[in-house]
Amino acid sequence: MSVGAPHTLNGTYVPYSQSHWKCLLLTLLIHACGAVVAWCRLATVPRLVLGPEAALARGGGGPPPTYPASPCSDGYLYIPLAFVSLLYLLYLAECWHCHVRSCQAPRTDANTVLALIRRLQQAPPCVWWKATSYHYVRRTRQITRYRNGDAYTTTQVYHERADSRTARGEFDYSAHGVRDVSKELVGLADHAATRLRFTKCFSFGSAEAEASAPP
Repeated sequence: MSVGAPHTLNGTYVPYSQSHWKCLLLTLLIHACGAVVAWCRLATVPRLVLGPEAALARGGGGPPPTYPASPCSDGYLYIPLAFVSLLYLLYLAECWHCHVRSCQAPRTDANTVLALIRRLQQAPPCVWWKATSYHYVRRTRQITRYRNGDAYTTTQVYHERADSRTARGEFDYSAHGVRDVSKELVGLADHAATRLRFTKCFSFGSAEAEASAPP
């Protein structure tokens, strides 16, 4: 019997698979806005002096007078602060939703999971199918329409599906038997938390078994 063990996810796959990329993106945007606020508070740029002194300096042929000022003056500092507040609210909402999803996820110990998998492996599978024969029937109905405020009745033709016969069947294992080929799960106790994903499929072991099934 083949053996299957849990796989450890790498750091690049976890943010995309667990929806943590939203928190990561919001964190980067908040830090970017914080950097812009720090640049506005600490950096200085030269500003031209307006008034009679500037006119005299230009008239005398000297360089225009300047003074150091913040690059985010005239209220532009409040724009990144507003973005920081909005992004932080979105970050709190995303963290709350992640916490709720993690609390609502079903959890159990490794022994219970192994017992469940053992019961699933030992349970007889049920491969069944359903076939329905149907046709469409042409019907008519009276509907009321309105034109220029006046009501009038008209006949509408439509097609309705009608099921003529339905049949069900199951695959008979008495002639060919059945065997579970799933892997034996090991190594659950070696990890603090493991996410399991159950899938099921079937395949015919021989041409005779496939021929006994209906097309």
